[in-house]
Amino acid sequence: MQWHPDPASRKAHHSLKWSAYPADQLPLWVADLDCAPPPAVAAVIQNNLDHGIFGYGMEPPGFRDAWVQHLGNHHDWSIDPDWIVPVAGVVPAMRLALLAHPERRDVITPRPVYPYFHAIPREAGLTEHAVEFSHTAQGLFPDRDRLAAALKAPRGPSAMLWCNPHNPGGTVYGEADLLWIVENARAHQTLLISDEIWADLRLESRPHIPLGRIAEPDQPTITLMAATKTFNIAGFPCAVAIIPEPQTRRTMQQILHAMPHITPLAYQITEAVLQNGWTWHASLIRALKVNRERVHDWAAQHPELLVTTGDASFLAWIKPHSDIESGLGEAFAEAGVRLSDGRPFGRANACRLNFGCHPTTLETALKRMDRVLDARKR
Repeated sequence: MQWHPDPASRKAHHSLKWSAYPADQLPLWVADLDCAPPPAVAAVIQNNLDHGIFGYGMEPPGFRDAWVQHLGNHHDWSIDPDWIVPVAGVVPAMRLALLAHPERRDVITPRPVYPYFHAIPREAGLTEHAVEFSHTAQGLFPDRDRLAAALKAPRGPSAMLWCNPHNPGGTVYGEADLLWIVENARAHQTLLISDEIWADLRLESRPHIPLGRIAEPDQPTITLMAATKTFNIAGFPCAVAIIPEPQTRRTMQQILHAMPHITPLAYQITEAVLQNGWTWHASLIRALKVNRERVHDWAAQHPELLVTTGDASFLAWIKPHSDIESGLGEAFAEAGVRLSDGRPFGRANACRLNFGCHPTTLETALKRMDRVLDARKR
């Protein structure tokens, strides 16, 4: 993997990651890698430039086949291509799934979790039932008693926003947890909406199990996947909602009318990386493992912190063992390291670190963070 030799130069191209903060701040926050995507991406772009016409487009004929083959080869899930509903991003799909089911006024969410899981129900005026997850060095895990209580709480039909692998923490959930969720959701007529955008960035051999694979095809489930995180192509939004149950699928398709479409370039790039991006992907995984090991070594020097990297993603979750200690993210920011603030995730005293960067960038950031933590110990 060739990390960008001068990642700060990304400011010239209006990078959200690198342009949101002053030049003396190292940005290890938004989930964006400091490397070029697979060569297949440039090949698709060049082909389109050579063609030179950028009008309306449509879904390429090989797009669904690429997803069907990928899910079968990498996740042991044999799907009907008709189950696929293309959508311009996982987060928009989460919101659209709830808009498509206005009768579901209650939404069950994990906590801590990616901030949109809280923002989407709040902005839609829905009642959120946040379920606290236990936090260990190995990951964030659901408490079945709390989940069961949340599933029983709504008086009418509800929805659950699930995240697997979990963000933050990178937990890859096993079959027993997923089967319990599927069975209990069915018993309470709860629509399951699962964000699985990190499924292909596993740093350990533990397999990812799609939630829709566990459920029976007649159970309402919406499994959301995208290649954007895996291949660092977030600038080309393209995702799929995999919906086996026909009525749920039709409802999702209807809500997409007059919504933003996937651009022809995003369709083509996604298809290309799913077919030809895996040599690059193997190199990325090796590089991320090296950086994760550096984060582990750093965490071992700070036993006052609970640092979780889990089995997937390039995002470490950092919090003090003491729940009353606060201000860690602000202190790191004053030292010139910008991490994702834990408050929108549901943890005021935590922060999320993106180690998908050049090792020199990571090393400089960790040394700045060392100085903050050493000063707090004194």
